[in-house]
Amino acid sequence: MHASIRYALSVSLALSLFSGCAPQPVPQKTVTIDSTLPIPLMNGFIADINSIAFEWKPIEDTKVTGYYIYRNTPGNEDPKLQRIATIDSRFATHFVDSDVKPGNQYQYRFATMNKEGSESAGSETMVVATQPMIAPVSFFQSVGNMPRSAKLLWRPHPNGKINGYIIERQDGTDQKWSEIAAIKGRLNAEFIDHELKDGHVYFYRIKALTFEKLSTDASELTKVVTKPLPPEIKNVTASNDIPRAINLKWDASTISDLSHYNIYRSSTSNDKFEYFVKLEATNFTDTITEDGKFYFYKITAVDKDGLESTLSPIAIQGSTLAKPQTPIAYEGKIVNKAVALQWKNSDPRTVSYTVIKTTKKSWISRESLEINNITEALFHDINIKPDTGYLYEIMSVDKNGIRSLPTTPIELSYEAK
Repeated sequence: MHASIRYALSVSLALSLFSGCAPQPVPQKTVTIDSTLPIPLMNGFIADINSIAFEWKPIEDTKVTGYYIYRNTPGNEDPKLQRIATIDSRFATHFVDSDVKPGNQYQYRFATMNKEGSESAGSETMVVATQPMIAPVSFFQSVGNMPRSAKLLWRPHPNGKINGYIIERQDGTDQKWSEIAAIKGRLNAEFIDHELKDGHVYFYRIKALTFEKLSTDASELTKVVTKPLPPEIKNVTASNDIPRAINLKWDASTISDLSHYNIYRSSTSNDKFEYFVKLEATNFTDTITEDGKFYFYKITAVDKDGLESTLSPIAIQGSTLAKPQTPIAYEGKIVNKAVALQWKNSDPRTVSYTVIKTTKKSWISRESLEINNITEALFHDINIKPDTGYLYEIMSVDKNGIRSLPTTPIELSYEAK
């Protein structure tokens, strides 16, 4: 049998067998070898990381209409060369294969073809190895304990093919890597990651990127722990025995870079706490104009980076000194044209009493007078007139001058005879 016929049959049989394996590319059309077609004469090749360029001598034979290109695939179970490209012009003298991987060895063969699809005998098989992938970034480190951020530093890659970097981050609580930044320019060597969680663990890695968008392997990992919030303020106390003021005290914060304290106040324990005052001391006196006024407080520490400790879930209650208790068992009467008042003390804080005497001048006109510094639980008033109405109220007074609520008014008068 003629050698060209035997070769065609073997090619046809190989293609038939190959097409029966799944998954496989679309079966190629069986071609016939035409021994009269010239064989391509290769000038050589240039191999890069992800591409290989070939050059051959021009073909003058007008029967040639183009070229077939064959290549094996490393790792493929079928070691035979498969057609990977068809060039439909005999004037072409170059081909670039970009469907290759770094650091792999490939075999190539070229053949001319005519308009019927027949091809020449193959060129000499060439063994070509792509260049290995560029080494990863060799130096990559981080700066931690920063407020809600992390600073990343690396040595610029020495390879001129590098055009930038990809930075990836992993939250310390899961295993997923996420791309967080694309850095342009080989000489860039710094990135600051913002809006991170307080006191949280993160891992970072960096990949160098070529002009062709090829990525190197990742660098070694670097770990970052962001700056924690200042600890919660401890041992807060609030007074309830100071006249018209509430005194707050607490333990000093243990952080070394304390800026100040914030005090938040509310009228109820469950209400929204509003910012009230900023100070550097560990005590504060809240001056209030009301007696027995209650407030609830929460205190935070703020560091020099503006990080603030959390508000305690428990509010501290304070109050101003309450009013003394109103006198009890109060009675009054007219005796010998004079008023006699008598009562009982109801509060040990009481040091004196105040009597409020109101004279009815008319139906609509009244005049009130305060009689202070009464030290006994009785009072006599001889300055009264007949046929005139008088109202008397008694208040307890403590050493701070705080008065109780007045007793219920007693109205007294007598008629002229």
